[in-house]
Amino acid sequence: MESPTHAADDVWPWADEGDPEWSWLPHSRTVPVPCGTYFDAVRMPADIAAPVLRRLGSGTGPVLANDVTRVWWFLLPLGEAAPGLWAPGVRLLRRGTVIGIPPREVTGGKDVHWVVTPGTQTTSADRLRAALNAADAAPSLPVLHPAARPVPASRRLAPTLAAATLPFTPRPLTPTQLRTGRLLLAGKNNQEIATELEVSVTTVRDHLKGIGYRAGGTTPAGRAAALLAGGHLPPLQTAMTPPVFTADDLALIRAVAELSHPTSVPMHLRDAEEDHLARLRQAAGARNNAHLVALAWTQLTAVQSRPMATSATGA
Repeated sequence: MESPTHAADDVWPWADEGDPEWSWLPHSRTVPVPCGTYFDAVRMPADIAAPVLRRLGSGTGPVLANDVTRVWWFLLPLGEAAPGLWAPGVRLLRRGTVIGIPPREVTGGKDVHWVVTPGTQTTSADRLRAALNAADAAPSLPVLHPAARPVPASRRLAPTLAAATLPFTPRPLTPTQLRTGRLLLAGKNNQEIATELEVSVTTVRDHLKGIGYRAGGTTPAGRAAALLAGGHLPPLQTAMTPPVFTADDLALIRAVAELSHPTSVPMHLRDAEEDHLARLRQAAGARNNAHLVALAWTQLTAVQSRPMATSATGA
């Protein structure tokens, strides 16, 4: 929950007199608290945040997460951090932006909860930036990976990405979610899916959110990749053979599919990603990015399964 406001209502004392710094924490339920009043906050996707938290190690300040939206917030000392975009998808929230703050004991559940509860430790802006820089330098962050759960022989599909690891263990999808997923892979938009399933567009959005929660992916293209990487659905069978994508093409498609960190996109494509994607969609006959990911899946799999070439540079 994030929307501009200038007041935090319904906040009750939590801490005793020995813990005055956190006396503003709510007592019994999640309440809206604006950034810039008690803390600054850096927001980032869960797939980036989890490795960052591991790099920060012990002595980390409070961290919030929402497993439905797959967003994390690192709370920093007030006024310490520089504003703006820190890295792709990572931003210091502006003053007045509201974050839902739960009671201290809420450390689990689908909605907002504490990953690191408020205590005596804080995370400095410099430490957080260093951990983010280390994450950017790490290869293939985030990466997808097929579900480890056994699949009955009768439902076994073609091999998926050899090195795929979903950020969490995926849960089985419902029959309706699978039908929605098949239409997503075929390039249908929400209205077309709703018409075919004879439901409302709002219901379709709920099914797509459910796919993201159970299988993975925060965007249509990311969910398409998660459906294929997790073995939930087979690759598309089409009469038209897609074009042979170049290494640059596949690097861009992998990033759009949330199979690699955005910084893996070659530098010369970063300023014209949308134009290049439009050309790839046109060449492949793809209706949208989710359809493009599905059409390119065989080539993405082949690239992923090849040994990674090593290179050496002279001293």
